[in-house]
Amino acid sequence: MLPQTWQELLDYLTTKLKQSESNILSKLSAKKSQEDCVRICLYEQTHMEILLEWMKYTLNRSDYEKSSLKASEFRTQGNSVFRKQDITGSLALYTKSVIHAPPKSEELSLALANRSAALFHLEEYKDCLQNITLALENGYPEPLRYKLYMRRSQCLSKLRRYKEEIEALQSAQQCLDNVEDSSVSKKTTLEKEIELALARASSQLKVCTTSNDSTQNEEFKIPIPTHGKNEKLLYASAALDLRCNEEKGRHVVTNREVKMGDILFVEKPYAFVVLPDQYKVHCHHCCGPYIAPVPCWGCTQGLYCSDACRQQSWDQYHQWECRSGMKLLHCTGIAHLGLRVVLQAGPLSRLKDSYAELRDSAVQIEDKYGDNYKAVYQLMPHLEDMQAEDLFQYTMTACMLTLYLCYYTDYFKMEDPALSPSQMLEEQKSVVCLVGGLILRHIAQLVCNAHAITKLDRAQPDREDQQVVTESQVRVATAIYPTASMMNHSCDPSIINSFYNQFLIVRACKDIPKGGEVFNCYGPHFRHMGLQDRQEILKSQYFFTCSCGPCSLQRQHDFQERFSALQCSECRGPLLRMEESDHKMMCADCGHCQGFTRFVGAVFRADALFNEGCEALDLGDVNEALKKLLECWQLRRQCLYKSHRDLSACVDQVARCYAMLSNYGKSVDCLLECLPAVEEQFGAHSIELANELQKLTDVMISELQELTLASADYSEKLKKATECVQRAKLILELHYGIWNTGLQDILSKEQILRQLAK
Repeated sequence: MLPQTWQELLDYLTTKLKQSESNILSKLSAKKSQEDCVRICLYEQTHMEILLEWMKYTLNRSDYEKSSLKASEFRTQGNSVFRKQDITGSLALYTKSVIHAPPKSEELSLALANRSAALFHLEEYKDCLQNITLALENGYPEPLRYKLYMRRSQCLSKLRRYKEEIEALQSAQQCLDNVEDSSVSKKTTLEKEIELALARASSQLKVCTTSNDSTQNEEFKIPIPTHGKNEKLLYASAALDLRCNEEKGRHVVTNREVKMGDILFVEKPYAFVVLPDQYKVHCHHCCGPYIAPVPCWGCTQGLYCSDACRQQSWDQYHQWECRSGMKLLHCTGIAHLGLRVVLQAGPLSRLKDSYAELRDSAVQIEDKYGDNYKAVYQLMPHLEDMQAEDLFQYTMTACMLTLYLCYYTDYFKMEDPALSPSQMLEEQKSVVCLVGGLILRHIAQLVCNAHAITKLDRAQPDREDQQVVTESQVRVATAIYPTASMMNHSCDPSIINSFYNQFLIVRACKDIPKGGEVFNCYGPHFRHMGLQDRQEILKSQYFFTCSCGPCSLQRQHDFQERFSALQCSECRGPLLRMEESDHKMMCADCGHCQGFTRFVGAVFRADALFNEGCEALDLGDVNEALKKLLECWQLRRQCLYKSHRDLSACVDQVARCYAMLSNYGKSVDCLLECLPAVEEQFGAHSIELANELQKLTDVMISELQELTLASADYSEKLKKATECVQRAKLILELHYGIWNTGLQDILSKEQILRQLAK
């Protein structure tokens, strides 16, 4: 029996290959082109039958098809929950019904109509209007249509769009006139209700000549690069130039002085793929968040924020991914994006016409760079640098996806519609290998050039007695940004990345002189990872040995060692290891040498107390937890360097205990003590410091809200809280835009503090 997951199948085939006498691995290492790799794996071996068998097995297990039965069941459950006034719960069930309902079915129209009712109660009027429109377009029963038009008029009234409200009421009136089976009294009541609403809307329209202007939702605008747009390097600031030389390859330099906070790139990805665990909250096509998704016509996986995104997605790529194909693509990880790049490059005929030029053209700087398939194609795939086994697995993935396009879609039909899939594979080998080779190339490119689109996720406290909101970066999608990919790596980058939906926004995180190179960080940052780990990752994944500033300076003492160091008895600086001694350590600050054995007992005792305190906290015994953690803190401050990670973790837990006991003053004192350690490790403008300030200001405001203006230290505490909020605001404005929830939270805290000052 074949392995169930794709990776298990790849590992099985790799192992089988290494145990056989096949020379396929040596052939791959000696290959001349990406097409040769596909030809070797697909035609010169017996893999095609195995791949087809595995695909058939996987696709037969797909449960992504539409189902009227499931849609009806979810809608019935939603109705039950709605009657219990659980509007949010009913919305989730109605959405499931919408997703599973077949297109253009009455079941879909009923689900959309019911969901519009839930959205109206939740005051999500724009989404309510969209659902009403979709319900009407999908055959909502004629005798009930007046209800939807009346709900539409109510939404428009709330949005102060009175002219459209009148039109909706007139449509409701017309539908009601066509209803024959309604009782006379009910019909009369509804007619009077509509007449009153029409009179009210007409009156409002007369006195509110600018009503439409007042209803426009303020949407965040995508920023433009500082110093204006670059005419040659698309999506980049005019302050940047693209250069190329033998030593650095293509790289980005400044043509004028760049200041910290300047926007250097605002780039829309050539292609991206939303991660499966984010399907329920992010649009499949634009990556924007949604409340009530518009479903794909053919499967339950493609979900969109609007009908426009659904149509564009279908036209560009989803028609070849839809239905059970999504099951297959979910198995392949980043290779899904490799296929998406090929699909978005245009129809097969266009690929064939331009492929000779793409394949034979040298990597060079052109008059314009960025907004075309050629920019993606010319990113380095590093196929020649890969281990033979890795290259085999990437090639097999490309072969499988090519077979999927051939057997389960009409992608290759434009070559010759009369050919069966098996005939296509035999008679059009060059075309099959072309497509497979391109998929392979893009999979290999993504290993080095893919970006993770992220968002800041703010988790509310688990219990009511907890005050602190926790924040974390969550991956939303994987994307390819060819222009931003031109930046070389440094473990101490000069830029910071953030995202607004699918757009990558790159800001300078430090001043860069004229003529200076602009550096990105490919993941291994010197403030987050040790030297050896960084070097290994960059060598294995990106195929180079890093010699940036931190890598050169840290050959003797790794920056990360400071945060796991013991405390110097002379100056309280960090004690670091000495290569020439197993028993002594040297202070990185004052150079004093000393032994460390006297610290061992205290360190182990402190670790035990910390674990005991955390266990007590998990069990809800806050007082016992605080007792253990305070003992731990006392021991750790005596033997650990002031910015040691373990010391900071202990102080943070003590602060949490005090906050849970509503002793906000002591909690604030603890969190203030953590700030210098966070700043030393991550930097004065780091998002980690901003997150720490967010946590601190949460507790500061809780303390201020319990004090009175007459309290002796009220004004001093208010001043300190204001300073911390302003400091966090500056950092978040550097990293993000106004759409960021963290920055929005800080701005709301700014307002709260203004109110508390009155």
